[in-house]
Amino acid sequence: MADLLAKPDVGLLEHLAEVTRLGAEIARRMGLSEELRMKALLACAFHDTGKATRSFQEHMRAARALEEAKARGAPSEELEHLQHIANRKKAVAYPHALASLPFVLMAEGLLKQRYGWAPQHLEATAAVLTHHSPLSPTLYKGFEKPDYELEALPEALEALWRLLESYDIEGLPPADAFWHSLQPFLATSPAALLEEPLLVGEESQKLRGILRSLSPQSFAQVKAVLHLADWLASAKTKDAGVMFLSAGSQAVHNHVGMLPAPLRAFQRGARDTRSDTLWLRAPTGTGKTEALLLWAGDAERLIYLLPTQATTNAMWRRLQKIYGEERVGLAHGRASYMLRQEADEDLLDARLFGAVFARPVTVATLDQYLLAHLHGRHWEERRSLVRRATLVLDEIHAYEPYTLGLLLEALKRESPGRLALASATLPEPLLELFPRGELVEAEPELWRRCRHRLELREGALLEEGLEEALRFAREGRSVLVVANTIRDAQTFYERLAEAGWERRALLHARFTFRDRQEKEARVSCVESGLIFVATQVVEVSLDISYEVLLTEIAPVDALVQRMGRVNRRGEAPPAPVLVYTSWGEGSRRVYGQEMLSLSREILSGLPSEPTDGELSRATHELYRQVIATPDWQEELRMGQETLAYVQKVLGCYTIDLADEELRERFTTRRGVVSVEVLPAQFVEEAYRLREQGEGWRIPELLVPVPLWWFRVMPEAFRAMFDLGIAQASLPYDAELGLQIPVEGAAFEEGVIVG
Repeated sequence: MADLLAKPDVGLLEHLAEVTRLGAEIARRMGLSEELRMKALLACAFHDTGKATRSFQEHMRAARALEEAKARGAPSEELEHLQHIANRKKAVAYPHALASLPFVLMAEGLLKQRYGWAPQHLEATAAVLTHHSPLSPTLYKGFEKPDYELEALPEALEALWRLLESYDIEGLPPADAFWHSLQPFLATSPAALLEEPLLVGEESQKLRGILRSLSPQSFAQVKAVLHLADWLASAKTKDAGVMFLSAGSQAVHNHVGMLPAPLRAFQRGARDTRSDTLWLRAPTGTGKTEALLLWAGDAERLIYLLPTQATTNAMWRRLQKIYGEERVGLAHGRASYMLRQEADEDLLDARLFGAVFARPVTVATLDQYLLAHLHGRHWEERRSLVRRATLVLDEIHAYEPYTLGLLLEALKRESPGRLALASATLPEPLLELFPRGELVEAEPELWRRCRHRLELREGALLEEGLEEALRFAREGRSVLVVANTIRDAQTFYERLAEAGWERRALLHARFTFRDRQEKEARVSCVESGLIFVATQVVEVSLDISYEVLLTEIAPVDALVQRMGRVNRRGEAPPAPVLVYTSWGEGSRRVYGQEMLSLSREILSGLPSEPTDGELSRATHELYRQVIATPDWQEELRMGQETLAYVQKVLGCYTIDLADEELRERFTTRRGVVSVEVLPAQFVEEAYRLREQGEGWRIPELLVPVPLWWFRVMPEAFRAMFDLGIAQASLPYDAELGLQIPVEGAAFEEGVIVG
C-alpha cells in the first residue's frame, strides 16, 4: 500500500485518510443525516481505490520524475523529454473513478443489509463514479477491463477497513472475505456493470438507470461532501472550517463603525429582525447593503445574488474589504478571469471554490443559482451548500417574469436556510409571490428626496432626442441617453458622430469583455459635455451619477433605475429627465404594448418633481396591474414549468444543451441563457494567447450572445473544440460592438436587448 500513489507526492492511503477526515467535518457542518453521513464517508474512503491500476501508477511515477527534475533544475531538454513521457502515460491511464466502481458498489450493497438502507439508494456509488465527470447516459461507455495492481490491493483494503472503523462504519465482512467476493467484478469491465440489470424489489433496472433515479438532494449532498473534501485535501488545506463563516457579525460591525454617519433606523431594524425571511425596501444610496449584512449577522454561509456581472464584481470587492479577501468568492460567467486578473497567479482552488458557493461568502449572478437548479455543471455542490445558507436576492425588481418563474420554483423546491429580498422598488404584488417575510422599510424622510425633474416628450428618442442631448452637452452637462435596444443605441451613437460630437461613449451587452471594461472605466469618470449612450445595462450595473437623462419610454421600474443614474445621491437640484413617449417595434417586442401604454399612463400622473416615495408607489401600481395580465402570468408559469421539467427529465444527470429537446426549452426564451462567442477577427489573438501561456485571458475577447441566435442563425457560428468556445462570423467593431443582423422573420421570437 505504501508504494501506491494518489498524487506524485502523496501516497494513496494518506490521501484517502485525509479526504475522509475532511469529509467527516464537512458532513457534520452541513447537517447531513446519519445515513447520508455514512455514505459520504464511504465515498471519501473508496473514491480513489481505482488509482490502484498499473497504468495510473505509471502515470504518477512519470509525473513524480518530472517534478523531481524540475526541483533539481534539470536542463530544458530533459524536462521536455520527461513532460512528453508524463503526457503519454496520462493519456493511457485508466479512469480511476470507473476503476473504483466495483469496490464502492459492493461495499455500499453490503452495508445496506447492516443498516437497512433501501437497495436502490446507491448515493456513495454514484458520487464515486462521477467525481471527475458528471453523470450522463454515456458516461464511461465502451471502456475495457482495468489493469488492477492485484498484489497491492489486499493490503490496501485492510488499511481501508481500519479507516472506516475509526469513523464508526461497521458491518462489512473481513477485508479478505470482501476481496474474495470482489474477484468476479474485477475480472470484467466496470463499465459493463453500469449496463448490468439489477433486481430492485420486483423490477429489473440497469445500474445506470438506478443512479439517474436517485433522490437528487441525497445524491447531491453525498457528492458535495466528497468533492469538497477532495479539493481541500488536494490543495493541502487541513481545516474544513475555511468553508464556513465565523465572526461575520463582528466583521460587519467593525465596518459600519468606520462609516461617517450612525446607523439609520431601518438599518437597525434589519439588524434586530429575527425572522428567517426579510423583505427590505430602501432608496438607492441609503445603506441597503449594510442593512442586509447586519441582518445576515453570524450566518455560516452568505450567498449574495445580483443581476449582472458588473454589479457582482463591485460587490465582491466591497465584501472582501468587510469580511477579508480569503473569505469571499465570486461566481459568474467571467469569474475565473476576474480572479486570475486580481491575483496575478493561477489559483484553481480559488476559482473552483467560488464557483460552487464553497467560500464562506459568495457573490454571484442569479443565473449561477438558477443553473444549479437546472443541473448545470457542479449543481450538486451549489444546491447542497445553499440548503443551510443565508441567501440575499438584491435588486429583485430587475428580473423578467420567466426568470422569476425559474427562481420561485427553485425556492419552492429547495428553500435556503434564510432568505432576504431587497430593492429600492420592492412592489407588494411582487413580494406576494415569495415566501412571507418581515418587511423593513426605510424611514419616511428618506423617501422624500426629490432628485429629478420629469418631463414627458412626444415623439421618439431617435428622432427628437439628438438635438436635446447636444444642447445639454454644449452647456457642459453630462448626458445619459438610454435606448431600449442595441440597434437604437448604436444608431443614436452614429448620429452623434455624424454631428461631429467627439465627447461620446457607447455601452451595451455586445462588446468584448476587454472593450466593455475600458468603456465602463471611461463613463464612470463623468466628463463635462460627455454624452453616454447605453441600453438597459446601466439599470443595475454601473455606479454613476450624470446630470441629465434622455430615455425611451420603458416600464416604470426600469425608468426608476435609469433615473437613479442621474443625481444619484440627491446632492444637486432636481436633474432634467426627458422621457420620449413614442416607441418603435423594437421597444414593443422588448416590453410589450400593454406594459408601455400602462407605464406612460402612470408617468403622466406623477408630479414634475416626484419624490423617491412617489416613484416607488408608481412602480407598485405598475406591478399591481401587470402581474394580473395573462401574458405576465403565462411567462411566469413557463419559467416554473421549465425548471420542474428539467429536474424531472434529468434526475441526477447534469444538463447537456446538445440535447435538442432541452435546448429548445431555453432557446425560445428571450434573455434566459447566453453564450460567450469569439468574433472571427480575434481568433488569431486567442491562439496566440494560448501559445504564450496566457489562455486565461481569452475571456477578454468574448462577447455574450443569446443562445437562441444559434437556432435562427446556425451559419453564423461554428464550434472551436480546441478552445472550447464558439466562433461568430458576425462583424465586430470596438466602437459599436457586435454588429447585429437585420431583424426579420427569424427574429420575431426574440429581441436583441442590451
